[in-house]
Amino acid sequence: MPHLTQELAQFIHQLQPGDVPASAVTTVRRGISDCMGVLFAGRNQPVVEHALSMVTLSNSPGTARVLGDRGHASAADAAFVNAVAAHALDYDDTGLDGHPSVVLTPVVLAQAQSLGQNWQSAITAYVAGYETWADLIGRDPDKHHGKGWHPTAVFGAVACAAASAHLRQLTQEQIGHALGIAASLAGGLVANFGSMTKPLQVGWAARNGIIASQLAQQGVSASQDALESPRGFLAALSPQGQVDLERPCGAGHPWQIQLQGLNIKRYPVCYAAHRLIDATLSLQAHMQHRHKSIEHIDVHIGHLQAGMLRSSSPQNGLDAKFSAEFAVACALTQGHVNLDDLNDANITQAHIQSLMQLVRIHPVTTQDPGDPLFSPHDQVVIHLRDGSSMSSEPVSKALGHAQRPIGEAELHEKFQDCSQRTLTPSQANQWWSSCNAPEKEPVRWP
Repeated sequence: MPHLTQELAQFIHQLQPGDVPASAVTTVRRGISDCMGVLFAGRNQPVVEHALSMVTLSNSPGTARVLGDRGHASAADAAFVNAVAAHALDYDDTGLDGHPSVVLTPVVLAQAQSLGQNWQSAITAYVAGYETWADLIGRDPDKHHGKGWHPTAVFGAVACAAASAHLRQLTQEQIGHALGIAASLAGGLVANFGSMTKPLQVGWAARNGIIASQLAQQGVSASQDALESPRGFLAALSPQGQVDLERPCGAGHPWQIQLQGLNIKRYPVCYAAHRLIDATLSLQAHMQHRHKSIEHIDVHIGHLQAGMLRSSSPQNGLDAKFSAEFAVACALTQGHVNLDDLNDANITQAHIQSLMQLVRIHPVTTQDPGDPLFSPHDQVVIHLRDGSSMSSEPVSKALGHAQRPIGEAELHEKFQDCSQRTLTPSQANQWWSSCNAPEKEPVRWP
């Protein structure tokens, strides 16, 4: 049987900055910039205060910035709090059936700061984590969300161990142990979507990845086949037991970060709702001032998407992020779905609540071959009381998807909108520049 854990350790150990394709560097830069923007937007959320209360702030050498300007902490604690803040609004990028940047960015930046390393090292470590995650999750034909696993929390923990181990320059043997330790620290449930625990799951994955690499560096051992053993990580997580434990490691051959990339979110809700928001917005102009004439609204989305959008009648912002009904009602009535729409007062407005009750979800079992978490496309059909109806065009890729990307101007606009909620415009510009500093410069903040 191929020794996957050891082969991944070898890939991580041998990866050099010059190995990383230029397009992958650009993708990582976009992910890091986007992540920092949503971190600033989310850093005053109540869950972040709870996370912050669990760490010890210190200005001692070898520490990392917490929430930009809230003090310093160990790399593990800084990554924990920063990841919670970046995921608190569910506005961070997606990919690999999860949210790569929200765990990898806090880890590589906190670790690089604490070790005095440069942007080139941080970016290479991010790629090590991404490729590790891609290899592991790509071995199973079944979707982990359907079983109840939160992929960002489970695969993200191992990916963060890979990234941290690379930055700490562990030996190949130590990296193998770090992966095995992280496999035992991984965990997170879809059942906690729509609660404060979801961003905490992401924070734990980031912290545990660093802790795993630290323990391995100190000499703590783990099984050499912790990932591929029939009683190991992949087999234990597998929804139907069909995971491929035999295939040799394929990390970097080809580069999955080039093939799959990152999807930048345009709406601060679960990514499962983004295509149907695009579809609804395409009809919104035709429905102005006609909402009372709606008989019902049919929403056709994948069954796994429907499972994630588990809140049919949300009464607060956390629940609304995981509601297809709210996504449609908000898009139709407001003409947008943005951060300001995700407040309790807006969600509980009578016209939005009544419109949500008219939304009917039709789960589609057919899967997109290239992205099985989704149906081949989403579609919204509005039925009016006079018997007529309006159908959106089928939407197969949301705006911001890696195959339907937004430009640098739109990315910067999102960063500005997010960061200026807790920073001055001048501070926001300084942070944008810092996130895009030359690769040879050390990772440091304004």
